[in-house]
Amino acid sequence: MTILTKPISGEKKDKLAPLVQNDQLASAPPTEDVEGQPSDVVFLKARARRVSTATTLCLILTSLIVVSIGIFVGKSLYNQYISAQMRRFTGYAQIPMPSEDVETLYFRERNPMPDSALLKALAGDDDDDDDNNNVKDDFDNIMRNYFREDFEIDLDGEKYEKIDVPDFRDGRSGRFIHDFNTNTTGIIDITGNRCFVMPLNRGHVLPPRSLFDLVNKMWDGYYKVDTQVVRETMRVVTPPLKDLKGVGSYIAKECENRPVYKLEKYVGGVVKRSADLHVQAKFAQFSGNKITEFDILNFEDVQDYEKKNNLH
Repeated sequence: MTILTKPISGEKKDKLAPLVQNDQLASAPPTEDVEGQPSDVVFLKARARRVSTATTLCLILTSLIVVSIGIFVGKSLYNQYISAQMRRFTGYAQIPMPSEDVETLYFRERNPMPDSALLKALAGDDDDDDDNNNVKDDFDNIMRNYFREDFEIDLDGEKYEKIDVPDFRDGRSGRFIHDFNTNTTGIIDITGNRCFVMPLNRGHVLPPRSLFDLVNKMWDGYYKVDTQVVRETMRVVTPPLKDLKGVGSYIAKECENRPVYKLEKYVGGVVKRSADLHVQAKFAQFSGNKITEFDILNFEDVQDYEKKNNLH
């Protein structure tokens, strides 16, 4: 006989628990999913900018303009400061005054003519002081028959000549400018601070290249020039000129801030002797063919006009 101690309808007991229950081991922190996590770096899609054709052309044109300006400025500076110096001759010569008993003597800069007496005078040899003193006296006497001219000659365009006469015997120190573009001669009265202009006389004034060749021959000492004095009587026209465009740029530049008077050749009437004229009324130059002396008859009219109008 079977005896049941529990009803059949009761729930089954849980399975037996294990005798030893192990604690769950600490696991490593889960790795972050890079693709799944939000990132601090923001990636933006950028489109490549293409330079337009117009912009390229503008850059090229700007570069060409800058280069052209640089070339132009460089060429201008070269022509003004370097090339002009190379094309312009500057020098001086001693011009002999007419005299039958004085031998022609010319000087090259820092190189006198090979005259033994003059070389001794310039060298100052101490061996014989008395002889040296006599030679120097002779040298001074000879040089009284000469006057110096400083030349500036345009050899490139042959447009002008400048002749400075710092000390002419019985004359006035001044500067002559011959402008071959306008066929005008200008006389700058440096002491009186005034200018005179008149037509260029090509019969007495050699062209720049010819004058340069003549000066070189004078320096070499084998060319004897014609230094006969030719006197031209002139009269001044007052008032001074207001428009200097007709006299040329070279004369206008030299006569800036100076009154400029026109000279006319005097024709007819009684003429004063050259010796009777005031020394301020005489200007002379040698420009290749004879010594030309300009005698201004009415020079007192110029002085009176300037005094009345307070020009000086």
